[in-house]
Amino acid sequence: MKNVMITKQKTAFEKNLAKIFEREGYNIFTAKEVRASDTSCDKIDIYIDVSNERDISDTFSIRDGLDEDIIKKIYKTNVIKPMRTLEKYMPLLDAGKGKRLCFLSSKEASINETKGTTGYAYKLSKAAMHNFFQMASNKLTPNGYTFRVYDPMTGEIDAKLAAEAAFNYFTRRRGTENDDGQRDDETRLVFRDALGREHTW
Repeated sequence: MKNVMITKQKTAFEKNLAKIFEREGYNIFTAKEVRASDTSCDKIDIYIDVSNERDISDTFSIRDGLDEDIIKKIYKTNVIKPMRTLEKYMPLLDAGKGKRLCFLSSKEASINETKGTTGYAYKLSKAAMHNFFQMASNKLTPNGYTFRVYDPMTGEIDAKLAAEAAFNYFTRRRGTENDDGQRDDETRLVFRDALGREHTW
């Protein structure tokens, strides 16, 4: 049976995602549970970091001036913490067979696609993570790791439907045809949303 870590289960999306994995026969762990008992989980096959925090005070625009305190707060939550958490659990990921790393983001952070004029703290944090994904992919893909970056479209799509789409995206291989290595798209870093659309970085 495969082990899945969903770093936390607080939002409706996260709770639904955990239920779907359990329904499909996976062992589910949170980061807190693994920290509490070193023997509860000896490997991780699918790692899902759901860090995707926003702040209701993140409403300033360029004309207002940037709020350093909010930027630092969200950066620590959406960038520093996920990077540290991944590093901490790399030994368990190395021990697993799945080696699938999944992260949440938003099309709002896409440099080419964003249209908003506020919420810069969140967007800056996710843009930084997009760079981290690329660096991590360059380092880990040659070692058999595969990546999934996903926009759950919070507030636009029902959390349960977004979780079902996430499960399919997180668990299936991408672009492999008849086991032909030349038709395998897994080495390309891809960012998709709950409707299956690919977004630019």
